[in-house]
Amino acid sequence: MAKEDNRGKDSESETAAPERGKKGVRCRICTGCGLCPGVISSAWQNRNLTESGQGIHVLAEDALYGEKTPLPGDGCMRLVTADVGTTTIAMLLYDRDGRVTDRYVSVNPQTKYGADVISRIRAAEKKELAHDMGRLVQEVLERGIRRFQRQLAQGEKLFMVLAANTTMTYLLMGWETRELGYAPFTASHLSAAHKMFAGVPCIVFPGISAFVGGDMVAGIHACKMAHGQELTLLVDLGTNGEMVLGNRDRRIACATAAGPAFEGGVNKGIWGADMISLLARLRQEGILDETGLMRDAFFETGIRIGNVHVTQEAVRSVQLAKAAIAAGIEILLECYGIRPEAVDRLVLAGGFGYYLDPQSAVEIGLLPGKLADRVVIGGNTVLTGALLAGRKLLMGGKDELLAELSETVERTEVINLALQPGFEERYVGAMKINKSE
Repeated sequence: MAKEDNRGKDSESETAAPERGKKGVRCRICTGCGLCPGVISSAWQNRNLTESGQGIHVLAEDALYGEKTPLPGDGCMRLVTADVGTTTIAMLLYDRDGRVTDRYVSVNPQTKYGADVISRIRAAEKKELAHDMGRLVQEVLERGIRRFQRQLAQGEKLFMVLAANTTMTYLLMGWETRELGYAPFTASHLSAAHKMFAGVPCIVFPGISAFVGGDMVAGIHACKMAHGQELTLLVDLGTNGEMVLGNRDRRIACATAAGPAFEGGVNKGIWGADMISLLARLRQEGILDETGLMRDAFFETGIRIGNVHVTQEAVRSVQLAKAAIAAGIEILLECYGIRPEAVDRLVLAGGFGYYLDPQSAVEIGLLPGKLADRVVIGGNTVLTGALLAGRKLLMGGKDELLAELSETVERTEVINLALQPGFEERYVGAMKINKSE
């Protein structure tokens, strides 16, 4: 949770202030940390988000990497993890005991060049704009580092582990992005990278392909998919809609352009997860038909539910995003050669997933109905994967870590959804707001 902070310029525009509502406080920028009570859907009310119940499970950090134990090393190094997303940048500072002692969260200032990676790749064709996009993110990271450095004891130093999607990594590292935006969509720079930020050494997670980046490698690492037999479907419901299905024996990944609809970019003042619940309610009450059209009485003016005004435009934005995700999941399952019921767990990553009511997602056709009771709320798996990597680095296992991440990348197959037979037909079919089986 990004709390209100008045400790100087660092927090004036970057640190997200919480929105207040009848059911509590939730940050305008959600990193899926799980510390907010939030303005949440009815399925979550009166529930402890760290406990399981009603078939919904929360994959807290402890569940991912074990009980909180002191971080290894000589105690002089303090770990920082960073998640550079298309929409949000989030940083965490850990103490010697492995506890989060501070957070720094910002809207990605590159959004002025476009809401999605394609827009930014196009803008980056002008070298001065590409340079500016890299500079903007670097400045955010350095502001976070300077804030953290003020909290260090004498003799303590920082090091950072960072993960990002492929486009964000390219822009941050100063690499030419053009190859990412044009067929055949290749990526020449996918290995782990090293960079200094404000004098702090940083390791950047490797990527898998042009559109499946280091953020998903960190997610795979967090969920231990490269080591376990459990068949996991990891879905990051962010702007890029990245997904990976598999286990230690085989993994298939893909990405689809979901856009900002799942990250609060539809209706001002309402989060994407809550929007899903509202659409499910409108559909159940017959105000929306299966094509997503509102009744005539609401088509032009929209409808107000509580303090939220839902418009036809907002419905369409969510429809487009949910259709992309639903079609992607369907194709991943088909390519893997399994039916939904063969999946052992569906991990929903990111801030959107943390507050998503799985049953509402099923009601509008976002998630397969047979997976509703296998949903695991992953929180920010990017930051958790970075934490796991940082622990290994503190133990002096840099070579081992890089070899492990390299193997994860090499053994993860990537498919291009647009080239899959019948994708367009599946996508159009998934636009319907109907309950999934």
